Amino acid sequence: MPRTIAPAPMTQTQIDVVEHALRCFRDVSICGWDAIPKELQSYFAKYMDRDVWTGQSDLQSLREAALLILRDAITRSGEFATDEPPEY
Repeated sequence: MPRTIAPAPMTQTQIDVVEHALRCFRDVSICGWDAIPKELQSYFAKYMDRDVWTGQSDLQSLREAALLILRDAITRSGEFATDEPPEY
């Protein structure tokens, strides 16, 4: 019988990022850049496209960034990667 593997716990900041990403993905109209807490904006910016003119985060890609954050949280990759090898 295969053993179940307990995932490494997420930090409170990672939990906050995922929670906010879920809100943005659910309804991006109420989740603009200013609605993202300052301490979480850098996480979203890493996943967002850049505006051609200003070089700042392109707000049109906010929903896609939220989806990528959720994907990485589920797969434990990107910003959510753990250095621990899986147990078998």
